[in-house]
Amino acid sequence: KLVVLYFYADWCPICREEVPKMYDAFNELTSDKVVGFRVNFKDSDTDSDEENLAREHGVAYQHTKVFVKKRERILKSPETWEKQRYLDEIQKAI
Repeated sequence: KLVVLYFYADWCPICREEVPKMYDAFNELTSDKVVGFRVNFKDSDTDSDEENLAREHGVAYQHTKVFVKKRERILKSPETWEKQRYLDEIQKAI
């Protein structure tokens, strides 16, 4: 499966604006070949597993998206995405 990680900080206005767009995109997906996770990043909810995930994927900023397939990182983007970009990037990756 394609694993989509979104590194979210509760204090980040970009994250708060972007996450609903990501959720909307996932709600439209009909494929069982993708799964998404919101990973806490440098906020009061972040645990050691989430810190390790950020370190493993070289994530330095909140609102970074990481796509992992077959245990390999295939995409990392700190850009802000709209719903359609999520749908496009996921479709390309699956």
